[in-house]
Amino acid sequence: MSEPAVSLTDQAPPALTAWLVGRLAAAEPPLVFTRIAGGYSMLTWRVEDQAGNTWVLRHRPPGVHQGRAHDTAREARAIGALVGTPVPVPRLRAVGTDDDPLGLSCHVTDFVPGHVLADARAAETCLPPQALAAASRNIVGALAALHAVAPDAVGLGDLGPREGYVQRQFRRWSGVVDGLALDDTGVVALFTRTGQRLRGLTPREQAGRVVHGDYRLGNAITGQDGTIRAVLDWELVTLGDPLADVGMMAAFWDPPAAAMLGTTMPTAAPGAISVDEALDHYARLSGRDLDAMAFYQAFACWRLAATGLRGWARYESGAMGQTHDTTKFLTAAATWLERADQLLARR
Repeated sequence: MSEPAVSLTDQAPPALTAWLVGRLAAAEPPLVFTRIAGGYSMLTWRVEDQAGNTWVLRHRPPGVHQGRAHDTAREARAIGALVGTPVPVPRLRAVGTDDDPLGLSCHVTDFVPGHVLADARAAETCLPPQALAAASRNIVGALAALHAVAPDAVGLGDLGPREGYVQRQFRRWSGVVDGLALDDTGVVALFTRTGQRLRGLTPREQAGRVVHGDYRLGNAITGQDGTIRAVLDWELVTLGDPLADVGMMAAFWDPPAAAMLGTTMPTAAPGAISVDEALDHYARLSGRDLDAMAFYQAFACWRLAATGLRGWARYESGAMGQTHDTTKFLTAAATWLERADQLLARR
């Protein structure tokens, strides 16, 4: 596995500082990097100069990666295209490639102050109930605004195929789980059966819109009054069925904590509107028919079960380099599949 050309600790190395200063007109070196905690799909750093200006640098992890995960160029393209639309995104300032001083694909955006509500505890700590109520409505409004954007009008018309998003996701995640070569734990067999059932129930897609791919309140910066200041984590963005985004948002709204490895979601905290209210709000704002929403929620749960199985396999293999109770990943996958079964029964 290759390593980054520079180490982002404390002060930036001179070559990287020069590269950034050449692209950030207001920057006054030296620059200081501070790691922003979060997932490891992308590594994120706060960059501060001597004048108090602040930006955010994101880069893919070292090593070779497949698919759209860790695609900083794709993320940067989407953010740059959506600036100036009703969709709140940070302003893009610079894009780097493997040939630039960092040695890894990266991008730099303005720092957007506010709260990242990663879980219910953060939501309760950071916002009063009335502000969380506003945030839970506003995150729905931001999604409706995204789905109202005409891809061609913002230069994203060739971001991906406009048709067949759901079927592509079926192939992708079935292939991921098949490629793990897992012993049959019962959960794997249930994953396969649920996927086959879902395929047979797939509704006609509402294709051709910009789809975020991992949409939830925790992937946004929220103001103290509940405004959504920026939607984050665009690496899975593509064109496709907007209801897949709505289904993912709904699946993340208030799932059992076991599905989220023990985490309770911010939209489950006191003050947030319910998932049914969220769906009604989206329907009013977008004018879309949500009669098939049980399918899209179940489909999202099936996809999330695949990520649980993948996490279990990674930790079991030692690839993550840490010791963990790997059974929690199997429990999460099983819980998501149970949730999918419940939703399909309601359908």
